[in-house]
Amino acid sequence: MKIATYNIWNSEKGMPERENQIINEINALDSDVIVLQEVKNEEFNENLLKSTSYKHYSFAQHEGRVVVAEPWKDREGLAVYSKYPITYTKYIEYALIVLVEQMGSSILFVNVHLPWDSVIVKEECIVNIIKEISTIQSDYRFILGDFNCSDTSSVHQFLKGDRSLNGAEVTPYWTDLAYVAEEFLGIKRELTLDLSTNPRWKGQSLTDVSTRVDCIFIHDCFPKPYPKLKDLLYFGKEVDEKSGMCASDHYGVFIDIQMPFEKL
Repeated sequence: MKIATYNIWNSEKGMPERENQIINEINALDSDVIVLQEVKNEEFNENLLKSTSYKHYSFAQHEGRVVVAEPWKDREGLAVYSKYPITYTKYIEYALIVLVEQMGSSILFVNVHLPWDSVIVKEECIVNIIKEISTIQSDYRFILGDFNCSDTSSVHQFLKGDRSLNGAEVTPYWTDLAYVAEEFLGIKRELTLDLSTNPRWKGQSLTDVSTRVDCIFIHDCFPKPYPKLKDLLYFGKEVDEKSGMCASDHYGVFIDIQMPFEKL
């Protein structure tokens, strides 16, 4: 199963050429499931779908404190595109939850775009997300997207089962697949918010550093058979001559994972 996450950057910079770049990146991956953050609005989402081969999708505009904190996100949303049927969808703050059915198995995907400017809200949201999906039956589970925090953050530590948050814990733990790729496939972890190389930040005086904010986590599935990670890559790095930009100010993350039911 091929899965990807991509923050496509809701900005007019580099448009309309950059929209074609985004479409090309999505089509080149040919993922079974891809989740997108910063989808400008429903119209933009429809334009992307028309230029790709996905028959199943879910799009949800942000609601609640997301829009209160950042009013310009009023029409922006999260999207999930799938080659396989989506049987359930629900939006909660900063996350779009879907169930995908493939070969008789249900796979839960949680597309997140956590806030960049409040660790308290990030922590509240990830705890709420875990509580919400604990009520949904599925065979396998992925949380992926733009977490807007680093490997050492409380959110990452919480998901990995190394700490509690707000009196909550995850049982069992989640695994960041970038670490699996590094240990078992020799694929080095890369920075997905690249402030030194991505043209979006060129010429700007920055007081921040690059980091890996875009991730794919898988939930421990014991006693079910474990999937096997076959490949992981970071995409969206090419600079277009016309736009002078990469397709986004983030790089995306793609995995090829052998799900147990695919061996049938």
